[in-house]
Amino acid sequence: MAFNYHRELQAWVVPLLLVGFFAYLMSHSFLSVFEVTMDAMFLCFAVDMETNDGSAEKPYLMDQELLTFVSQSNKLTEGQTHRHMRSFQDNEDGTELQPMV
Repeated sequence: MAFNYHRELQAWVVPLLLVGFFAYLMSHSFLSVFEVTMDAMFLCFAVDMETNDGSAEKPYLMDQELLTFVSQSNKLTEGQTHRHMRSFQDNEDGTELQPMV
């Protein structure tokens, strides 16, 4: 609006930098709140896993979707680790390095 009313303003860099700075500040603030929320949620998840065992006397207090997500990601990570360790142990797939001639 300032450019429409004052045609003599030619410094477009200053408003652009101000808008960029405030956009960065707002996005950084939002992501910081999101990060703290996720840290608190995973900390509560870890405490729930440590104190409860999922039995009828001590059931898990966390959301079942979160529990299945974490267990599936753990299985996926363990499978990748096992696959990488197996490829180092036995080179059946022919990935052995050969000297360049």
